[in-house]
Amino acid sequence: MRYIHLTLSCILLTVVLSACDFNLAGDLPDESTSTNDSIKNIGGNPSAGATEIYASANLNNLCVDSFVCDAPYETLPDELINTGNSDLSDTGICDFDYSPNESSTFVLNKVEGTVNGLKLLLSKEDLFFMAWVSLRYKINPYFLMGILAAESRGNCAAVSSSHGEGCFQITNTFGQSQLDESYPTRVQDWYWTNRSGSYYPDDVFVDGLSYFGEEPLSDQFRVTLDPSQNEIYDTEISSIVNFHYGIIGSGLYFYWQEYLLYLHYDDLQDKAAELFALDDGKALWQAAAYNGGAYGASNALDKSEDVADFLIYRPLETQNYAPLVVNYCHSFQGGSQTYNASYSKSEVHFIIDLLRQTYPPNSEMNWSEVKEDVDQVFFEDSNTLLTFVDDIKALIYVISTFDPKLAPEWPDESSL
Repeated sequence: MRYIHLTLSCILLTVVLSACDFNLAGDLPDESTSTNDSIKNIGGNPSAGATEIYASANLNNLCVDSFVCDAPYETLPDELINTGNSDLSDTGICDFDYSPNESSTFVLNKVEGTVNGLKLLLSKEDLFFMAWVSLRYKINPYFLMGILAAESRGNCAAVSSSHGEGCFQITNTFGQSQLDESYPTRVQDWYWTNRSGSYYPDDVFVDGLSYFGEEPLSDQFRVTLDPSQNEIYDTEISSIVNFHYGIIGSGLYFYWQEYLLYLHYDDLQDKAAELFALDDGKALWQAAAYNGGAYGASNALDKSEDVADFLIYRPLETQNYAPLVVNYCHSFQGGSQTYNASYSKSEVHFIIDLLRQTYPPNSEMNWSEVKEDVDQVFFEDSNTLLTFVDDIKALIYVISTFDPKLAPEWPDESSL
């Protein structure tokens, strides 16, 4: 039975991280075609709870109350959403869009060796939030990895001279203002600093070896000692310096960008559809908008005679940045190994606590009941572990559909 009643729950979290156990596998079990139209292919070895969800749920519908969760405006038409390569098997194309209904498994490749000298490490917490943003906002996870690599090379301690912070380099100027305007109730309690041009000190982050399970070869700091605080050791900390805040912030931002283009520049809808139909087209536009602003990227598309050349109307930095993101996306997508982390009940509870931090405490969400709901679905049949590949989609579905307040957010209409 799923819980639906709410009480106020605001619990301060002291972060304790355990080592991550990754088992790398080159091949996944064959997937058999499902008779369910929602999940086209159910494969691997999902838990009993996940199997039941995959057999009946539409993973594109992460809210069970459409009256509450429907968009207040027209949603993106099919010609602006390309999911033909959602199996991510074509390493020569970086589709921006991702459909979780293509397969029950969530395959995320790991490159053996380095990409442009970068060995990108991801913990099991990182993997969960990569999947969370990918499924909820229908974003290719390899595109997100490309943004991560191009922005910070995986170093969440990074701070730019233009006030960009964290792994995803969200600025505490325009980025903060846009998130506040587009998702005012979602990010109202996030902390922001005025930091610029210097890295955060190492000692405000958790130990890399214990977090990743191996020593990073380059600076790849993750999670401040207490992500719920805005000050550690007299150092003011922006929330987005923590990976889970940063990737959620970037996902919200990408979601806003495509709606801004579609609803604010309605005379560009045909050009946008033409660009987005090209290989890498939507990924290039989204990366350009993230780097140099969605308004500028939209105006560049407006100026272009040939939509494939829209980047020439953007600054040189953006002209170089967008293809770099796409090249990273291609490389990560073509990795020869696979992330395959497992999650115990206590680790799932810890991740839910991390997720809870990113929501305002006045949302009256009972996070203890969220955990109980997850336990009922996944851990009451003597199952002791969930796996990233086989169960993560079902876990995200259960959390997202627990209550309309946990459904994916629409950008505020006034910000479009």
